[in-house]
Amino acid sequence: MKRQYFAYRSFLPELETMKAFRKEGIDTFAYMISNTCNSLGTPYTPYPPVWKWNGVYDLDSFKRQTDNILGAVPDAKLICMLDLNTPAWWSRYLGAFGVRHDSYYGLGKISGSETWRKDVMAYLETVLTYAEKEYADHIVAYVLGGGGATEWHDRSHGKESVYRVTRFREWQKLQGKAPTDIPGLMRRCSCSHDFDNTYNDIATYYNGIDPTGCFSTLFPDGFGLLRTPAENADVIDYWRFVNEFNAQTVAGIFTAARKMIRMEVELGAFFGYCFGTWTLFAGHLAYEEFYRSDAVDFIIAPIGREHRVGGNSSSAAIPESVRLCGKRLLQEMDQRTFTSNRKINEYCELPDPSANEVKDNSFKDATDSMELSRKFSMDPGGGIWQTERDVCAGIKRDSALCLIEGQSMWWFDMWGGFYRGEKVMETFRKTREIWNRHAGETPASVAQILIVADPDNMYLLNDMNPRCGSFLNQPTISASLSGMPYKVCSFRDLEELDCSPFLFVVLCHPFQLSGQKRNLLEHKLFRDGKTVLFLYGICIDEAGKWDESQNPEICGVPFGSSGIGRHDFRTWRALYAYRPETLSIERFRELACEAGCHAFTHLPRAVRVNERFLCIHTAWAETILVTLKQSYTAVRELYTGLTFRNTDRFELKTDGPETFLFVLEKEEP
Repeated sequence: MKRQYFAYRSFLPELETMKAFRKEGIDTFAYMISNTCNSLGTPYTPYPPVWKWNGVYDLDSFKRQTDNILGAVPDAKLICMLDLNTPAWWSRYLGAFGVRHDSYYGLGKISGSETWRKDVMAYLETVLTYAEKEYADHIVAYVLGGGGATEWHDRSHGKESVYRVTRFREWQKLQGKAPTDIPGLMRRCSCSHDFDNTYNDIATYYNGIDPTGCFSTLFPDGFGLLRTPAENADVIDYWRFVNEFNAQTVAGIFTAARKMIRMEVELGAFFGYCFGTWTLFAGHLAYEEFYRSDAVDFIIAPIGREHRVGGNSSSAAIPESVRLCGKRLLQEMDQRTFTSNRKINEYCELPDPSANEVKDNSFKDATDSMELSRKFSMDPGGGIWQTERDVCAGIKRDSALCLIEGQSMWWFDMWGGFYRGEKVMETFRKTREIWNRHAGETPASVAQILIVADPDNMYLLNDMNPRCGSFLNQPTISASLSGMPYKVCSFRDLEELDCSPFLFVVLCHPFQLSGQKRNLLEHKLFRDGKTVLFLYGICIDEAGKWDESQNPEICGVPFGSSGIGRHDFRTWRALYAYRPETLSIERFRELACEAGCHAFTHLPRAVRVNERFLCIHTAWAETILVTLKQSYTAVRELYTGLTFRNTDRFELKTDGPETFLFVLEKEEP
């Protein structure tokens, strides 16, 4: 398995903060060399761009940025992120001919261009060659980024370009299909089935819905939820091409970069976002293909920042898919705190969520730029850590996730000021000490809950529909707060995954099940008394036609049944939930307990656990009864030393936000 990082990251030269982190034992620092502006239109860093013109590179700018960090922390280990988005001058030059596009928001429109590829590779080789020569003693890894947010998002929403049409027609020929044009906007943004508009999600602006309301005018009846191969094959094919081409493009860049650096240096990438609103439009759905690349060592994904204190943290990627491909997941901790800097530059200041400046975050029909900018805030009224105690509890909770799951992490001090105060830094010191002692241990999982995403069937979902993300989000959030450990995998992972420990399984996207998929389910899940819950249902037959008649045969109840349906087959139990929101935290916990899963807390709380460690997190003053699966000689809390001896149950009393991290000892140390 690859290296396990505990690092600090910022866009800015937060040199004093870096010194403070180093004092507390954190010695790895991530920084970004960028030539472009962020989504607010301001430069990512205060340093001049390196990429000045065709073949003109200011390597002194790279040197100044790197030397500033080493001046503050001379023994720093560096993770150097390179923003490969083309600068503004590159997009403008020849842009009038329709042959240049901004890779930040139009990655898929330009990534098929040989000129773009050659120019990006020339820049990459120049910078890597310089970095390897000058800073080999410090750089332990590179992260290569591009596209939207430098996270390889293709935010062009499938829009055409001469390169994209050419590459699409090449893809069609390889698939044995007749070359065609790209489906038009109205065609690719709509679908054929389920126009129920009673569910709404105010965050759907990421999916391409125009916040000014134009899309609502174009689609007065809604966008629909599902496509079928029989009725929408052209659109499904196109979105599959978009995602596969993006994965192949990024993999090609990494393969080339691997040849430019030392063997021991690792390469990482943001990729594989599947939660929430990132599905088809982001270009990440072919993540399994990218994860199989030998050139990639670790995958980065942000932790869900909607999870305030009292919640639990989950990754935007599929953790088991990363692990089974031999990579390590690096969780980006970009949680917001009450001390976060909100002043991005002289003119741009984000609203203050803790002051409740943003009471209505709906974007539809808002045509005033001032109003839109007021509402654009990181988690308005949402997941901000509002007190120093919140921050300390959150640091311990999210670090425990990485320790227990064997993942890496970096604490993203995005615009500075996120982590301040003596108690906060003391918490980092203790956390790093625990990490130094225990990171790298590989205790076995004790998870009995498995959540299964199916990227193949996610191609059938319409990103324009605000329900599309709920099929994975809702069960994951409920599982994370059930008081029970869980795993998240992709459907194809079932072939390799040992499914014997799992008693309760959620199939998030079972819309179409081929004979091959049914055989895999029967071999791995439809057996041994397991409980398998189907979300939404099976509604598309093998011929690609809408067909609800399969649902009773496989799920045991009619398609669209309300509540939680159930049917006992000879060797397993089927559960059915048409609407994901039916799976509230309490209901999810109840169903998992009925399936035989062990609840570690008597209340639904955030729990992470394996055979060696147990983490329990709460935001409230309360007494929590903890029940272990077996008796231990000692159950020792690693931050406080609190110890329970010769027991399989104990009580935790809290007076507010707190996180406990226990080591489970079968013999006295």
